[in-house]
Amino acid sequence: MGRFIGVEHELTTENHRKVTPDLAAVYDHDTKGLIFELKWSLPSGSELLKAELLDLKKYSFVRHNWGTSSGTVDYHDLVLICHVDDVKRVVSVIDELVKASAIRPEGLTVWTWTITPPKGGERKEEMRLVPMYGKTRNDEIETMIRAPGGILIPEDVLMYNRFQYNFIRQKPPVQYMMTILIQNIFSSFQQKSERDYYKIKIDLIYERCKAFFPSWREADTETVQIKKKWIREALEMMVELKLIERDTGEADCYLIPIPTLQTREPVHIALCKKLEKLWTRRAKKPSRKGVKVKRVRVEGLPKERPLREFFK
Repeated sequence: MGRFIGVEHELTTENHRKVTPDLAAVYDHDTKGLIFELKWSLPSGSELLKAELLDLKKYSFVRHNWGTSSGTVDYHDLVLICHVDDVKRVVSVIDELVKASAIRPEGLTVWTWTITPPKGGERKEEMRLVPMYGKTRNDEIETMIRAPGGILIPEDVLMYNRFQYNFIRQKPPVQYMMTILIQNIFSSFQQKSERDYYKIKIDLIYERCKAFFPSWREADTETVQIKKKWIREALEMMVELKLIERDTGEADCYLIPIPTLQTREPVHIALCKKLEKLWTRRAKKPSRKGVKVKRVRVEGLPKERPLREFFK
């Protein structure tokens, strides 16, 4: 069926632009390629959706770094996987773009994904992929996806992937990073049953994060899931929320109470509520505090209206 290259594997276009599709694979003795782009959601506005789909044209020009002996493939296909709520709009816009010759339909495929939630002990969680537009040139994949019900991904596979891939290369929201630290990392430093403060350096937190979230191992590279600057940003935000304190006596060191956040709500919800209050307070604060303003005389050019008229 194919050989997996990697998650967000870096491919290179013919004009040396670097692109990172969500998944990449090769097949047929490493002579042909597959690119998978997964969309959790897509814009509801037609113009924004059109722009998002036109952006996929960048994958049409991929030529190098396929992880083969030559680094290239004879040709490749693109599979766009979007949610069932978006797929009708996506197919409609693609038809419009094809008629306008803005994109080529060859090698472009659209699948839809749905997740069935578990129901008591009667039904397990599962993910289903179903074809909606076009087809790939990989016969084995086409046989699987066009079987009745499409491709079924069972609960145990979903659970494994959620544990294995907690991060992508894009910077996560600060509240996500804070939640990961509080739920998974800080608790691993706890030595007493009762709440206590622990003096912990950011380097140690970073190393513990790498142990909890192992690197992705691709065909020819290893990608660390987590970055130290993400950790630093989350720690500084927790200082601002008064959840932890900086150690004034040592650089890059924090005094962290463990358990850190005592709440009956899920940690991510409690954090989001605290952040909402913080950002509301920030928005109400005068923005000029501590800023020196130099008064200048505003004059327009001859026969032009003065700039000050535009700010009345």
